[in-house]
Amino acid sequence: MKFKYYFSKDFQTSDNHEIETLRTHYYRSLKDKAIETVIAMAKEMKCKVKHVDNERGEIIFDHLDYNACAIVTSTSYTEMAIDFTILTYNVLPTAPGKKAIEKFYKHLDSKLEFKGTGLYK
Repeated sequence: MKFKYYFSKDFQTSDNHEIETLRTHYYRSLKDKAIETVIAMAKEMKCKVKHVDNERGEIIFDHLDYNACAIVTSTSYTEMAIDFTILTYNVLPTAPGKKAIEKFYKHLDSKLEFKGTGLYK
């Protein structure tokens, strides 16, 4: 991991991110089930769900340490891409956003049928 990421307060996943753990994850699922799973995950991690937009697939939730937005995108009828954007509140950040995203993906990988990462570069 590059030095600049240790002191970054915001992280965003993408298909071609240079850090492999921050690449978009793809799942075999229907959109509604994927959104419900993300909401359940946020509540399990003691986050407060602020906004859910089913049409755009956006879920915004807050935690004491960060503010996060999950975006569920349909690539086909039964395939979903889930991306995260996270902004941390720590004074001395040591990549807590990266660790939180890795935790999110680990949880989702256990709940949804994982297909792969960064499939459409």
